[in-house]
Amino acid sequence: MSRSEIITHDQLQSWLIDRIAFYLDRPAEDIDPSVELARYGMDSVYAISVVSDIEDHLQVEVDMAEARRRGTAASLTDYLIGLVA
Repeated sequence: MSRSEIITHDQLQSWLIDRIAFYLDRPAEDIDPSVELARYGMDSVYAISVVSDIEDHLQVEVDMAEARRRGTAASLTDYLIGLVA
């Protein structure tokens, strides 16, 4: 994705949930964007992998500490939308 492409909040959240589900080996529809990712078993190894995917997909640099503070997919999506706006 190039930065010139417009991505909506819903599109980004859907993509992010797909990536999280991939690493957690569970269906995307089982990931509630408002539930703490740690409750699904998201640990630092998975988080690094997801952040790497985000950086590759969005072509932005993600502050890992800030990403870790965002405990839910919804909150992380809000942070990422701010990076690509």
